[in-house]
Amino acid sequence: MLILGDIVYFKASNSDKSESVNIEYDETELIAADGTSKQQNTLLISLLASIGAIATIAIFLFKNRKMQTLLSSVNYLFILGLILIMYMASYRIGFFEQETEGLTFYALMPVALLFFNFLAIRGITKDEKLIRSMDRLR
Repeated sequence: MLILGDIVYFKASNSDKSESVNIEYDETELIAADGTSKQQNTLLISLLASIGAIATIAIFLFKNRKMQTLLSSVNYLFILGLILIMYMASYRIGFFEQETEGLTFYALMPVALLFFNFLAIRGITKDEKLIRSMDRLR
């Protein structure tokens, strides 16, 4: 969803030069008085794709809970890297410092990813404890 949609997570404008910038998950759009310039955010796209792929693979590894926990833990690193790259991409734009509209609501999506990843790891460990206790009863 984040890769395919035109979801803006950072907006800034400069009224002196009538310029503005919209940073999306898939591209950065610089809107100037003379036209529009777009640049692909390939690092954000690749991180989002790898986060989705790792999460999908981890879902189907329900019989191997240790590997599932390991993949979910690795996914934490990718999500934290995504947040770091988003921050760096947003605030490297120096000439918009005074008139920055700032981060939008959609900038909190990676924080939601962290929360849901935490819930997944917690559920996996609960399943592991339940299965170990059932093995003890036999």
